[in-house]
Amino acid sequence: MQSVLRMGIIQHNPVVGDVAGNADRIASEYTALLEADPDLVVTPELSLVGYPPRDLLHRSAILDAQESALDQLASHTADGPPLIAGAAVRTTHDTGAPVHNAAVVLRDGDRTDTYHKRLLPTYDVFDEHRYFRPGDDPQVVEVADTAVGITICEDAWQDTVVTGTRRHDETPLLDTAAAGADVILTLSASPFSLNKPGRRENRFCAHAAETSCPVVFVNQVGGNDELIFDGHSFVAVENGIRNRLAGFESDATVAEVSLDADVEADVRASATGAVASQAREALSLGVRDYFDKTGFEEAVIGLSGGIDSSVAAALAADALGADNVYAVSLPSEITSQQSVADARAVATNVDIEFDVIPIGSAVEAVTSTLDANDASLTGVAAENVQARIRGTILMGIANQRDALVLTPDNKSEAAVGYCTLYGDTVGALAPLGDCYKRLVYELADVFNDALSPPSGAGPIIPTSVIDKEPSAELRTGQTDEEEVPAYDVLDPILEQYIEGGRNAGSIQQGYPDHVVDDALRRTTHAEFKRRQTPPPLRITRKALGRGWNYPIAAAYDHVLTDR
Repeated sequence: MQSVLRMGIIQHNPVVGDVAGNADRIASEYTALLEADPDLVVTPELSLVGYPPRDLLHRSAILDAQESALDQLASHTADGPPLIAGAAVRTTHDTGAPVHNAAVVLRDGDRTDTYHKRLLPTYDVFDEHRYFRPGDDPQVVEVADTAVGITICEDAWQDTVVTGTRRHDETPLLDTAAAGADVILTLSASPFSLNKPGRRENRFCAHAAETSCPVVFVNQVGGNDELIFDGHSFVAVENGIRNRLAGFESDATVAEVSLDADVEADVRASATGAVASQAREALSLGVRDYFDKTGFEEAVIGLSGGIDSSVAAALAADALGADNVYAVSLPSEITSQQSVADARAVATNVDIEFDVIPIGSAVEAVTSTLDANDASLTGVAAENVQARIRGTILMGIANQRDALVLTPDNKSEAAVGYCTLYGDTVGALAPLGDCYKRLVYELADVFNDALSPPSGAGPIIPTSVIDKEPSAELRTGQTDEEEVPAYDVLDPILEQYIEGGRNAGSIQQGYPDHVVDDALRRTTHAEFKRRQTPPPLRITRKALGRGWNYPIAAAYDHVLTDR
């Protein structure tokens, strides 16, 4: 066994389903790394098809394309080092799921070994038992006189606790070490959530200690639909992290993996920074890749002058470039002049195109039509006409400009249904949909600290936006606190229910029972709205998107009355 293994790491940003394009990018990175003379090159999990491929895996053409891509990549190894690539491959079994989540070893121009992922996550945003057949055995291959063990993502999260119990009994990394591995690879597509990079590094340092092997974590990067992958690949040893790759961007390097048990870490600081800064980086990547991978260039935003749309506009300009963002203020007779002025100031400060289109006459036309046909609307129904007219106009503008609408709704509002269906919820993506209201304010501070307006005067998001009481502004003098609890009360309650899985009786004390009950009742009753709104970019451990799988027509009394 040699004392150092030169490990080429390709931190890959795939386009889901673009097998040929993904293979070309991997081949290009592989070729570029040859100058650094690696002993072995490795890609993330399912790097050829992208993660998560979902029901694309039910299409035989996708599996055929991966077979061709593996042959293509294998040809590059005829005169180069081995390459271990993540791919979905057909099983040889006659029953059960027809596909394995696999790591394929390519060397000397051929496929020589294949490892099948043993632990398949089926919780939250993961649904791998729907598609994959689990593997049975550890896999160790010889590379440069070194025994290299291969694992895939969930194999390293074997002790994950979901709904109160540990998900798996097996310990693939320990099994791989027992099979003789000197170093262990983990090909991953590990989605981002706030503070996860640091938690992940702690986990893999513990794996290095338990197995007495350095563990190389190779992670996907990029946004795929509502999921964001942060990269941050690394080499973990018992006392810390070595060779950390970039976060939130593609990267490739050759890392010297020392097989000396006493090697010291050379990166001691955690990859995790301030929460709001993490959120900005993750959300910018998620927005940028959503547009790149769907083929759209321009975003349309209804800019009200409130905190949510102001932060959404700054985020969109940050992700897409100011030239690719069009904002429009849609004031009704209720809208204050201060709101229009604030919207204009934000647009000017982030240097995006901006127009004002009054909707008063449209609201009057709809109201008059209903009145004339004995279908007059009152109260909330009448107020929401404004929001729905705004949604119609925004969608029309987006259609005309071949653009996508970004909805500025946040997680607090989405949870309790404080939003107008087919109104402020229209759009293709909710970039702030997994941000509680308090985090939206923190994001405003981050943008104000990081960016300066073209004029150089004042913050990007004006103080008047940050200091005003939040309001849907659908009637004169309206404020959010008339409709929902103050966000510094509501957000912790929602976080304990959504992320913490607590019922009303176990919510941390300090809040009146009726406030907790009302918040949870509104959350359960708003399920039908969330099914019809854009996907939220996921940055917490439990977003109200793909991983929130509650029924619409159901009784939730046990959740509300458990006291």
